[in-house]
Amino acid sequence: MKKTVFLFFCFATYLGYAQSDASSGNIAGLNSGSNTQASGLILASSLSSTRPNAARPSFDNITGSAYISDSFQPSKLYYGDEFMKNIFYRYNAYNEEIEIKESPTIATQNVSSLNKDKKIAIMVNNRRMSFKTFVTSEKKTLNGYLTQLSDGNKYDLYKRTHIIFSPGRVSTNSFVKAVPSRFTKFTEYYFQKDGVNRIDEITTNNRTFLKLLDSPVRSKIKAFLKENKLSVKKEADLHKIFVELNNN
Repeated sequence: MKKTVFLFFCFATYLGYAQSDASSGNIAGLNSGSNTQASGLILASSLSSTRPNAARPSFDNITGSAYISDSFQPSKLYYGDEFMKNIFYRYNAYNEEIEIKESPTIATQNVSSLNKDKKIAIMVNNRRMSFKTFVTSEKKTLNGYLTQLSDGNKYDLYKRTHIIFSPGRVSTNSFVKAVPSRFTKFTEYYFQKDGVNRIDEITTNNRTFLKLLDSPVRSKIKAFLKENKLSVKKEADLHKIFVELNNN
């Protein structure tokens, strides 16, 4: 199985293969239903022959970036717990898409996108990033990429970085200032209790967060927050809170 997936990855990133299949709309059987074992696993093959330095033409006149980093960073690709390959990636947080290539310096190399399969993961600063389903503080169920900050025996802590596009405004007269279109980055934190198939957002309010905890541990964490003057608004404090949660 591992050999099948590895070969699929190699062929998916080969330029000539990508051009012929992308133009026909049949990318390694991904949309046709054939090759289901291979095509359902790792990659949506190269979607086009677009070069990395021309991959975002419509973004040129927008303040900010759709990417967390415009350059490709080294990472490791996993399927489940199985290591597959060393890659280079950049995360388009506006489109919720991980773009990958095998070299960060070859300008003519085709860019591929990872399939949104929950078993696929990459490593970001030695932390696992993968596609998840989660519930926001507004009770909306969404799908997107979360990075696991801690893997506890009772609670896991996640981080989500996403980007929102705001259209600009044209100046109609000297009294109305023009506003450029922009990308704005937001950070959210989520947690999951062991044995519970649900990931919930941590609100930026200690009191609201405590309500998400089971009553036996709630009072202990409330006292811990007060004693150490911690806030769920701060990532460093969240790390301390989740260490305490996993020790109770």
